[in-house]
Amino acid sequence: MTAGRHGLRKLPWLVIAVALVAVACAQPLSSATPARPALAASQTGASATELLKVVKTLAGPEMAGRASGSPGMERAARYIAEEFRRAGLEPGGEAGSYFQTFDVVTGIRLGDGNRLRWRQGEKVQEYQLGQDFTPFSFSDSGEVQGQVVFAGYGITAPELQYDDYAGLDVAGKIVLLLSGEPRERDPTSPFRRPEAYRYTEVRYKVLNAREHGARGAILVTNPLAHGDEPERLFAIRGITSVSQSGILAINALRRVSESILAGTGRSLRELQEAIDRDLAPRSFPVPGVTVEIAVRLIHERGPAWNVIGVLRGTDPAVRDQAVVVGAHYDHLGHGGETSLAPSRFGEIHPGADDNASGVAGVIGLARTVAAAGGARRTIIFVAFAGEEMGLLGSTQYVRAPPFPLERTVAMLNLDMIGRLREDRLYVFGVDTGKEFRRMLEAANRDTALQLRSSGDGYGPSDHTPFYAKDRPVLFFFTGPHEDYHRPSDTPDKINAPGMEHVLRLIAGVLREVADGPAPISFARAAPSSPPRARGSGAGYGPYFGMIPEFGQQEDGVKLGGVRAGSPAEKAGLQAGDLIVRFDGKAVRNLEDFVFVLRGKRAGDRVDVVYRRGDELRTTSAVLEARQ
Repeated sequence: MTAGRHGLRKLPWLVIAVALVAVACAQPLSSATPARPALAASQTGASATELLKVVKTLAGPEMAGRASGSPGMERAARYIAEEFRRAGLEPGGEAGSYFQTFDVVTGIRLGDGNRLRWRQGEKVQEYQLGQDFTPFSFSDSGEVQGQVVFAGYGITAPELQYDDYAGLDVAGKIVLLLSGEPRERDPTSPFRRPEAYRYTEVRYKVLNAREHGARGAILVTNPLAHGDEPERLFAIRGITSVSQSGILAINALRRVSESILAGTGRSLRELQEAIDRDLAPRSFPVPGVTVEIAVRLIHERGPAWNVIGVLRGTDPAVRDQAVVVGAHYDHLGHGGETSLAPSRFGEIHPGADDNASGVAGVIGLARTVAAAGGARRTIIFVAFAGEEMGLLGSTQYVRAPPFPLERTVAMLNLDMIGRLREDRLYVFGVDTGKEFRRMLEAANRDTALQLRSSGDGYGPSDHTPFYAKDRPVLFFFTGPHEDYHRPSDTPDKINAPGMEHVLRLIAGVLREVADGPAPISFARAAPSSPPRARGSGAGYGPYFGMIPEFGQQEDGVKLGGVRAGSPAEKAGLQAGDLIVRFDGKAVRNLEDFVFVLRGKRAGDRVDVVYRRGDELRTTSAVLEARQ
């Protein structure tokens, strides 16, 4: 089974796609490539050996993958705080400590009373939790009883002239769904195109059922593509999103579906074969059969910690200005829904490059500048928690900054800097500060790295909340690799001399920002242009141009910002607005918004209902193609 496309879990393809698009759009910063000078550990304040030691510690088994809120994360936080103390940094957290605490969801577990019961006349069949069925982690909790309707793959794809719900009334009922898509193993199937991948996602199927009025959904693994594999129930693994789907949703084994369909004279395999043969739905209400579903999920919460160290500025005239240097230190723990090795759930995902390498860089820079006697401006070194859960730590920082944001002159973000290849370093956000390109070119005269730059300040890492608050940002990244979000992201694959070389460049930029005569001049950068999806654009969705504020609590999608010149900006939306309806559909969370947006096409006009302060407003936007 190909995890992510056809399995019973959703992988972070959106985050990966954004990162890869940014890499694809990055341009050479300068064509000049001077000869590389010899490396000197004294120039970075941390040798390759010392940097690798930090990576090995953070990626070691005692840290257990550093999942947010876990004991392994707490051990990592204390280790980083001690390194900050040894470097000579003052505590920048709460109550004289190095820690800024905030709550995260640390786990989802099954409560009492989860139930699945099938009824036909006087006949009743009770199924066993964990043996016959299990809830999805994004299911609502509650109880529902209703008639069963077989709705095929649960797909509505107008651009492919396919709709399992055509002419079907599922309002108030429970739908029985197949995993995957028609002709799953046929490479010529229209559903195998990248823009159609979303139709295989479990959350898409459940949200589509909800939009058609269903109150519950039962998903079973389709027998044609996976009948020769042992059936396994989806496990509630890790935490990626705590937003709920709005209906009850469970995963069941095929024997449950066969008992539901027994009175129809048609097996699940026969129905699937008929659908796949003609690419035509075979949906129908199952006569005389009702199902009762009860779901009880408990969301457990606990603390996570940003680790903050402060190096006070030496110049009384500018030490009330600050530069933030940050990297996230959380990772995936023992895997979960965002692991790209789902079959290896339970194994430690050490996260050596993602992002022990970035934290080693922050510690190395702290040692460098402190040993050199500091800088004119204050420098705040931060190790963020909660990045893998949606930039929660950096969002918490900008919500409750230990140093005023209006006097924060720039933010430098280090994320995955441990795999330098062919001397290529990606730098994003170069147009968010008018002086950045000049500074990078000057710093690179001594390092001769092959810089690939992008002007945009938004991206899937911890610089985004700062840019949304109009702070100049730079994001340093050595590129994606096949070990990303897998147990194989281990310290032995780190290019430690390359890390030292990257830090020499970052140290040069930091020195100019922290010691320069004037603060960096903020500029709103033009967005990078992602490639156009093939076909109509309904698969990846048209372009709207809003940036969500992560970690919000209220229903809706709160905007952290809007991209310059985007449909969202043209519609008058701005940071702080809360979208509650989009194209006539209720929006409770980001997944709801993405579901509706990806079903639209470039050129469509959509109504947007949003809240600004206490006022409910309506506007409209014309969606655009991704250029």
